[in-house]
Amino acid sequence: MQGLVRLTQRAWQLAAMLVFAAALAGCTHVQLAAPYDAQTDTELGSMLQDTTSFVAKMVTNAGQPAGAYAQNTDFYDNMEGRVALLVARAQANRVLNNCPSTQAMARVLSLVDLPPALSQKIGTPPQGDCDVVLMQLLQQQFHDLRAFHQAQGALGIPAVATGPLLDGGLGATLRAAMAVQRAKQLGR
Repeated sequence: MQGLVRLTQRAWQLAAMLVFAAALAGCTHVQLAAPYDAQTDTELGSMLQDTTSFVAKMVTNAGQPAGAYAQNTDFYDNMEGRVALLVARAQANRVLNNCPSTQAMARVLSLVDLPPALSQKIGTPPQGDCDVVLMQLLQQQFHDLRAFHQAQGALGIPAVATGPLLDGGLGATLRAAMAVQRAKQLGR
């Protein structure tokens, strides 16, 4: 469960950072992310749907062979490949210089008078471009989910993990990434 708490904290940090970046993007001429990518948007929605269904299935089958980690490695292998593709797409934009570095995000965040508690939650923007960082966070969170499920072994995923996984953590990051794509689509 400790892994889920760490996962949720990182998701809140990134989500807060993205919300402020999106809000401030309208006030500045700095583009904080690559242009809208319909394929990424579609894949993120599909991944959220698949992950939500998977977690529900695992909770329903907790303690039964069908809910054990060993019976469900295909899900994790599939998600690993899908997230790797999203990371590669985001990195391609960086190579093409479509995304500025997080130095620009750090400058923008430094101009905002944030409450101390929120500043601590956001922390220092990670190195790399906005979309790359977001996709790498997704990659780490799927890895963390896999490690959690693997540690649970035959017990599977308990019902108490649903909220931390889907309302916060991985689910929140997938929704945040979808919101970023939607905002880019609408030109915000």
